[in-house]
Amino acid sequence: MKKMLLLLLLFSLPAVLQAQDATAFIERAVAKLKADAAVHMDYSYSVYDVDGALLREDSGVMRIDGSRYSLLMDDMKVWCDGRTQWSYMKEVNEIYVTDASSGEAQSLSPLSIMERCRSGFSATMSASGGKVVVAMQSPGDDTGISRVELSFDGASCRLLSMKVFMTNNGRVEAVMTNYAAKCSFPKSSYTCPVADFPTAEVVDMR
Repeated sequence: MKKMLLLLLLFSLPAVLQAQDATAFIERAVAKLKADAAVHMDYSYSVYDVDGALLREDSGVMRIDGSRYSLLMDDMKVWCDGRTQWSYMKEVNEIYVTDASSGEAQSLSPLSIMERCRSGFSATMSASGGKVVVAMQSPGDDTGISRVELSFDGASCRLLSMKVFMTNNGRVEAVMTNYAAKCSFPKSSYTCPVADFPTAEVVDMR
């Protein structure tokens, strides 16, 4: 019986210790994602309203290389070269252009979300079944984000999924699979090929 209690204690101890150091785990996850660049992932994306009703869902591929990224889905495509972000919305056939430092741009890249929330947001962490979940609560300022929940592979610190709860505006959920590190992509992968959308209206929001 004593051995069993000791084993249970040893098994639960890592989760307790990790829960006290969520910020340090996020730091490791950010460092891992940057070190793995360029990264390619398959990506599924769901948007819910404030009542939890599904508004839309999509899937595609994501590439991340530091501050540069692209999300190529059927209904939405996003490119960011580290300075400028282009978002093509198929439904309205428009391309929105914003600064990479804008709140909209920073709410789309997982790396930007982790870097944005690791300071200022209060974080808690839990570990179970080889996964680590970090929940980060907004300090209540005008970030537009009330809470972020990130799920990681505990051993590799690689991001598995994220939930971003917008202030009074529903939530966005994303699941990442087929993670491939140390890829090589041309710079053009992170800029919008405007010529490919000849009928789209370009809306410059900078």
